[in-house]
Amino acid sequence: MRVTISYPPKPPAKICRHVMSAIVLIGTAVSTQARAASELESLAQLSLEELANLEVTSVSKSSELLRLAPSSIYVITHDEILRSGVTTIPDALRLAPNLQITQFTSNHYVAGARGFGGAQEAQNFSNKLLILIDGRSVYSPLYSGVYLDVQDVVIEDIDRIEVISGPGATLWGANAMNGVINIITRPAYLTEGISSTVGAGNQERHASFRFGDKPSQDLAYRVYAKGFERDAVELADGSSAGDKWHRGQAGFRLDWTDTDDTVTAQADAYTGDIHQGQRNNVDVSGHNALGRWQRRTNRGTWQVQAYYDQTERAQPQDGAAFDLQSYDIELQHQIELGAAHRFVWGAGGRWHRYEIVNSVPLAFEPSQRNLSLFNIFAQDTIALTDSLDLTLGLKLEDSPFAGWEAMPDIRLGWRFAEEHLLWAAASRAIRAATPFDVDVVERDSGTVFLMGNESFDAERVDAFQIGYRGQVMTALSLSISAFYNIHEDLRTIEPTPGTFVPLRWDNLMEGETYGLEAWAKWQVTPWWRLSPGLRLLRKRLEFLPGASALLGLEQSGNDPRSQALLSSSMDLPMDLTFDLSLRYVDDLPEPAFPSYHELNASLSWRALQNLDVSISGFNLLDSRHQEYLPDSGRWIRRSVIAQARWRF
Repeated sequence: MRVTISYPPKPPAKICRHVMSAIVLIGTAVSTQARAASELESLAQLSLEELANLEVTSVSKSSELLRLAPSSIYVITHDEILRSGVTTIPDALRLAPNLQITQFTSNHYVAGARGFGGAQEAQNFSNKLLILIDGRSVYSPLYSGVYLDVQDVVIEDIDRIEVISGPGATLWGANAMNGVINIITRPAYLTEGISSTVGAGNQERHASFRFGDKPSQDLAYRVYAKGFERDAVELADGSSAGDKWHRGQAGFRLDWTDTDDTVTAQADAYTGDIHQGQRNNVDVSGHNALGRWQRRTNRGTWQVQAYYDQTERAQPQDGAAFDLQSYDIELQHQIELGAAHRFVWGAGGRWHRYEIVNSVPLAFEPSQRNLSLFNIFAQDTIALTDSLDLTLGLKLEDSPFAGWEAMPDIRLGWRFAEEHLLWAAASRAIRAATPFDVDVVERDSGTVFLMGNESFDAERVDAFQIGYRGQVMTALSLSISAFYNIHEDLRTIEPTPGTFVPLRWDNLMEGETYGLEAWAKWQVTPWWRLSPGLRLLRKRLEFLPGASALLGLEQSGNDPRSQALLSSSMDLPMDLTFDLSLRYVDDLPEPAFPSYHELNASLSWRALQNLDVSISGFNLLDSRHQEYLPDSGRWIRRSVIAQARWRF
């Protein structure tokens, strides 16, 4: 099953001169005007104090200040995204120092946190990281992973991306085993007027249009349409990999708010075509709709949310396809129980229906199923003292193949000084079995060589974390966390006794992972900020008695032992901003693959009160580079794109 999802030399001076020349040409083509004072459209950075006081919702499913959240959480802000010049969600996720984003082909990206990012050569995929868009889960229940190539929003409409590394299963359920990514778009009342963005470069062309209006004090809405095309990457010999692709998308959002109630309705629809080189093209399409109602009372907030999601992928020439429909409804209640308790509880259900048109090499038997999942959760944050909070949480979830599972969580947060938080957590999470674990049938020349296992169990982790977050100096904030995870029932591949084939999935691996995550914000001067980040990971896994060790321990995932990120943001004279992002990814251990460095840069100019222009370069250190093994990973070219954004 394919989820269609030595140091380099110094950057050539000639390339740098060409980039700067292009910026000057763009600049001289537009009359210089003073920067608009509008707070909503400003590219100015948030101060360190403002960053610490950002409100986040992913840690406790209720609003709390980032500086008080007892979790390893990084927030990619609206401002960071715009300044970086990125055009896709996967590229925006590279801004988080606690994530590992790997690009395989023109359209295929993989996101991972704290290891287990997949090993495609062993049919192991990144399936322990939950991704949500405005509260709608976008993981595929067919294999618990995410098709990142069909997750999209208007980049300018992203309010923030909350990235939690570490389990979030107590609130978000199965598959939030190693982390949660919550992509949150801006409410409609913040996107009034007309906005249009166009971009063109040597690898990509895109355009988007958005119209927002506020007919009354309580009601606001927006509608949008966008499209893009991206060119193919390269094979080792420099020829095209033949994986160009394009996609179009449109949708709307409506927000109605009065004193006690907030209602949100939104929907999206998309269609696209993905080329796959020597393989036949993939047609992708889908649509979704979400509704949310919140009622505020004197003691708390009620919320009801429901969504529908349909997605389809097909290879018409091969006769292979699947259609997946998901329905979800959730009730949540947050209530203050006296002065010392902030209590949130909820219950929900999710239903999936899928139909698969099987191909000869890959089939699911049965080819269609109705899957249902139910859950109930509760979490209490207890103020033990003015500076010490204890959080106790538990989710009970009934998954289609494993039955009821308990996922508890306990957290302690101690504000031992002003602007300083020390926290610790212990959690249990699972990665639930899927049809790919239970129903898959793979054939080679008509012979079945791999089958699912109806007795496949959920993968489990007991996770322990400790961390610190605070403003250590006026100009320096720091977040650091260490983790130690105990894994059980990890997926392995085992032969049939006596006949060897068919191979079957089983749960005969266990072990430990541990590591460190750290990042900082340093306001070097009022106009220059540096943001370093570091991830360290170690894995100690072993097979249980009776395991064949057929594919070795590397079948659990081929993860780099370290990754570093250094971002620089400058506010320059003449309404210019200049941003750099340098990343280092350590070598992959097994199968071995060398480490790499890469550099992204973006220069933006507010040319007029309602016009921003920018030129951005990606992967600037080399003419091309590779991020994964040659059988799966292609050569990614250096790219440059010029963009313009109008607002009326």
